[in-house]
Amino acid sequence: MTLQMNYQEKYEQGIEQGNKQSALRMIEAGKLSSEEIALYSGLTLEQVLELEKELQPV
Repeated sequence: MTLQMNYQEKYEQGIEQGNKQSALRMIEAGKLSSEEIALYSGLTLEQVLELEKELQPV
């Protein structure tokens, strides 16, 4: 793996982590549907639903 490829991979991981953090804030606010959160955050609906599961108390 070249250094540039490594940088690109880390960059993409950072973007995805930021998208997840944004989605978590939207979920916690409770004002948007899962579909809207997926649309606005850039995540898939499945990813949003998984985040919602993680936030539910056990």
